[in-house]
Amino acid sequence: MDDVQQLGEMLRHYADSEAHKQQQHQAQSAVWAEQIEALYGQIEQWLAPVMAPNLLELHREAYVAHGPSVPAETSGFKTQKLTLSITGKPVEFVPDVMGAGGLISLSIMGLTAARHGSISLVCQPPSTQWQWRRTNGLKDPDTFVFDAGFLAQQLQSLIPRERG
Repeated sequence: MDDVQQLGEMLRHYADSEAHKQQQHQAQSAVWAEQIEALYGQIEQWLAPVMAPNLLELHREAYVAHGPSVPAETSGFKTQKLTLSITGKPVEFVPDVMGAGGLISLSIMGLTAARHGSISLVCQPPSTQWQWRRTNGLKDPDTFVFDAGFLAQQLQSLIPRERG
């Protein structure tokens, strides 16, 4: 085989590999979107009994998650972010680009100051159970089961207390 033929063979192999990766990404993206949709639906269901205008509201909007080192056009994952507004304070559930093995991660903004580290929701398929993960520095993250009661406790911390 001469060099030109070898080049052609390498290019065909590369194209097949890229097409396979794209198919896998699309299939995995459908699973991720379904899991996130189910999570948001669960949160809406949990909070439905206490929803009230200007006190507790939920809003979904289209969102494209992408990696910091890869352009959105090539690594984009079309999904939604959920914004919860409690007493005028926003709490955002923002999907990250999905990780190895189908890991689903949502960053949560608005519940903690920077000095407390970061908070995320994590789901590692095949499990459908979400975990609340609080990371602070280099130590291992604190992990909690994410359920209605736990979410309510976190949101209670955002309601201004009477001083007196």
